[in-house]
Amino acid sequence: MLKLRKILNEEVEPIKVTRFDRSALVHMCEEKVNPLNIKVVYDFLVKMLYLKNDEEIVKIIKLYKRNFSFENYKNGECELIVDNIKLPKEEDYDEEKIALAQWLEINPYFLEIVGHPSDGYLAEYRDLIDGQDYRIGTYRDSVSAAKQWVRDTIDSEGYEYFDQIWLESHIEINQEQAEYDAEERAKDDVLHYSDEELRDMIYVTNEYEDLIDDREYEAEELKEKVGEYKIVKFKIEKLEKEKKIIEREIETLGFSLDYDNDDDDGYSEMYNVDISEMTDTLHELETVIFEHLSYVEQIESEIRELEEIIKESNEMIFKYEGEPLKEMAVVSLSEEYLQDYSDDPIAYIESAGFSIAEAELEGLISIDEDGVVSEYLAGESLGDILARYDGVENPITFKDPINGEGFEYNIYRT
Repeated sequence: MLKLRKILNEEVEPIKVTRFDRSALVHMCEEKVNPLNIKVVYDFLVKMLYLKNDEEIVKIIKLYKRNFSFENYKNGECELIVDNIKLPKEEDYDEEKIALAQWLEINPYFLEIVGHPSDGYLAEYRDLIDGQDYRIGTYRDSVSAAKQWVRDTIDSEGYEYFDQIWLESHIEINQEQAEYDAEERAKDDVLHYSDEELRDMIYVTNEYEDLIDDREYEAEELKEKVGEYKIVKFKIEKLEKEKKIIEREIETLGFSLDYDNDDDDGYSEMYNVDISEMTDTLHELETVIFEHLSYVEQIESEIRELEEIIKESNEMIFKYEGEPLKEMAVVSLSEEYLQDYSDDPIAYIESAGFSIAEAELEGLISIDEDGVVSEYLAGESLGDILARYDGVENPITFKDPINGEGFEYNIYRT
């Protein structure tokens, strides 16, 4: 609480009403000048009676208020002036009022308090002469008042009042709620797009097309292997038939050899040569058949491997189609939407159909109000916030008339 200072003498003493005083008082009464309206009385004294001395003007105003009630001047009772009147010369003014009066170069009597320093705000005074209002306080009190104004603006206007670019840095989304909202949005969105569109949306089109190309290549390779397998099997069957024919011929020659064993015509030797040659051919056939059978086993292994690869490819492709694709898209889009909500919480709030205050109330977000207040003050001057009339901050140094001690104040026209 600021210390009170007395600018007039402390004693109460009678003041003699001069002839001019009486004349002025009577004249104002006759002219129906309202004694309760200081500005009207002041204007009359200055403009009609040409008074210039503030102390004289204040004295007559006080005498006029002291002598005439509202009923007196209304009823024309203008002769009730006493020659001597006890007029208190003591007026208790706090330092702020005196400082403001000095800055305005008026008598403190002409300042009426219209806003007491409460709820974080500065004292506000009205200049009764020109009707202008002013706030005054120390720098610390001014900062507190500015902070209170920001908080009150948040309550009355909402956070939308402020620049949303920097406001976003003070908003934190409710992660659990945002994840739920992102997933629900994604589930709804995937219902409105084709598989091809969904693959584009979640950037898997290239992977899908690569899988399709790989499967086609593997299928073509499998087809070639199966064709090759059939050819080798056909060759083996043909060789097996040749083998059986040779085996029968060897068997037949063997019977003939047994039958002509005592023949001296040379058939036995011929049969032995033929059997020997056929046996060699049979061995060669068996070797070729064995090689073919080994190759068949290799081809069969390659076919099984290709079939397994194609099976895996089909399973991979299946994930990029139909319901599995939708599930994948929900996961991918949910992550994307959640990141969007984090990057642009204002857009998230608007998409939910809420104001920032409503979103905070609903638990979608939390806001660092202290951070908002501090950042707003960092970007605005105290004059911009407190001097609503012209945005000007007027710093002054007030010197105590008794001890000369100096005090720093800021004045704001409102």
